[in-house]
Amino acid sequence: MVNREIKGKYFIAFLLTASIFVLGIFLGIIMSDFKMSRIYDYEVGLMTNFLVQDVQSQLINENPCDFVNSGLVSQELFEVGDRVTALEKDLGKKDDRVLSLKKYYTVLQVKDYLFFKNVNEKCNSNYILNLFFYSNDPRVCERCEDQGFVLGYLRADNINIRTYSFDVNLDLPIVKYLISYYNVTVTPTVIFNDKVYSGFISADQLNKLLVE
Repeated sequence: MVNREIKGKYFIAFLLTASIFVLGIFLGIIMSDFKMSRIYDYEVGLMTNFLVQDVQSQLINENPCDFVNSGLVSQELFEVGDRVTALEKDLGKKDDRVLSLKKYYTVLQVKDYLFFKNVNEKCNSNYILNLFFYSNDPRVCERCEDQGFVLGYLRADNINIRTYSFDVNLDLPIVKYLISYYNVTVTPTVIFNDKVYSGFISADQLNKLLVE
């Protein structure tokens, strides 16, 4: 009788464990499908958003001085940038859907860069435009992540710095054009207001460059 009770308890424990395991798999599938659905819905809207951004940019660039502090120019850029960062953590930096969204983000960065370059020329402004070329492959660039942290710290300490990051391995013509135009041959490469600095640059070195 006692053996039956013990076996019964083991059997119930087994059923509970198996149920929890199956439930975990089921919930995982549901969450995965939910994430994929959200990604799909977001990607469907990218084309429309891009067209809207293109028209908006043309209108704003006619009189950029009135829109410098409006928030209209960079809002989409920041939102997509946050989405790219989140998806890189969830799906990995090499996932095709992440790379697709990253291409859109890169185009937004270039448009933002051109806008603020126009602002500097027409509005008597002194924004420091920083281009950062990097690679996610540590075998190619051991200090790229460190350089990103340094630039992030520097940007947080100076509101006049606009930083734009470009993955040199991204298969996008506009990135290849920028690499060719600035003759980027190594990563990391940092560019401040069209002055090119190849290789890792420390925070102290960057601060000295900014006051020159």
